[in-house]
Amino acid sequence: MRFFNTYFKKSCLLATVALSFAACKNSSDHPAPEEITKDSKYGVTIQVEAAGEKHDYILPVEDLMKEGSVSPVGFGIDVTGKIDQTYGVREGSNIFITDGNAVFKYSVATGDIVEKGNAVVSNPGNYLGMMKSAFMDGRLNFINWAAQYNETTEAIDKRLFIIDTATMIVKGESALNFKVPAIAKAGKPNEFYEKSTIQLSPTSLGIRNGKIYVGFLYLTPEWATPAKQVAYVLTADYPSLQNQKIASNDQYGHTTGTWYQTKSSFFDESGNYYFTTIREDKFYTLLRVKAGTTEIDPDYAFDLSNYSLFSEGFMGQQSDQHTYLKDGKALLGAYIFDINKKVMVKNLNDSGLGKVQIVPSNGVLIEGSKAYVFVKTVDSQWYIACYDTDKNEFKRGIQIKGGMTSAYGIVKY
Repeated sequence: MRFFNTYFKKSCLLATVALSFAACKNSSDHPAPEEITKDSKYGVTIQVEAAGEKHDYILPVEDLMKEGSVSPVGFGIDVTGKIDQTYGVREGSNIFITDGNAVFKYSVATGDIVEKGNAVVSNPGNYLGMMKSAFMDGRLNFINWAAQYNETTEAIDKRLFIIDTATMIVKGESALNFKVPAIAKAGKPNEFYEKSTIQLSPTSLGIRNGKIYVGFLYLTPEWATPAKQVAYVLTADYPSLQNQKIASNDQYGHTTGTWYQTKSSFFDESGNYYFTTIREDKFYTLLRVKAGTTEIDPDYAFDLSNYSLFSEGFMGQQSDQHTYLKDGKALLGAYIFDINKKVMVKNLNDSGLGKVQIVPSNGVLIEGSKAYVFVKTVDSQWYIACYDTDKNEFKRGIQIKGGMTSAYGIVKY
């Protein structure tokens, strides 16, 4: 299998994580509560470290903006060794994890991790994975890790799985076809890679109004550097995946977004699809595909080179946190931008409340006009903070104590 080395590295990583979880699973002296109180509206997922061991917790919180603090000690739900939050995606009290060739649904609504069902799928290779995911109309959509090169079409085929989250029944399983262009080797314009050796990483995924949008980049055979400084977006009808087209733009670098980052692109109220690109100097540009079209809009480019958006993620990749708010406002990293007027509205890191933390998966919670994020102060104190779009205000809420070292996200039950 052409991606054996990638699978092997990935499997080793997951095994290491699983072993480290198992080593500390039974070491906690603080049992989980029997039931989350009915007043608890939010789940804050974090990791703490104590006595050299790492533990994963979900904290049920009634009010994210109340004064005081919350701690996993005697209160949080210890999920260490039970689920891998790093590679799962969350929706409300449910967490979806891939394991082998199955997708598992777990619930934390009872105060502990309870399996609520699973869906077994046919998948080449031994690791299904979720490289990009999106929830739509009660369905979990994700692009799987495995990929195959089709010699006839000269395309890398990856599959989109559609799973009904209520019944855990597979509702769709179709191929996305990423045709591989001729790619010259660095510094050798007349020497080209064998197309079968090129690899591919989805960078963003969006679904709206019967269309799917997939940002992606081609990678060198070593699964390391972008093979071309070109922005690519595949569009197709959803859920049929008919009428697949690939749009490209070679002026602003390659598309951004790590495979595990759920929110690296967004739609506005009109259904326009926005995504970012990054040049080799680590400066960003915001581009879009207008609703009803399949091309990258030639009349829209928001230069973000004056802002420090780059945040290093897993294996040195850029870890984007891009979320649409309302009325043309969007959160990119720690900045609020008016994407229509192409101006910065507020730098949340200049608020004096702490530095906004970039988290994996769906870590930013949008609730009406409010966006909740994690902030970390210079003395390593963690808080939840809220940006109010209507008031253009940023305020700090509840503090998280108990040896917190990293955050996964905030969800509403």
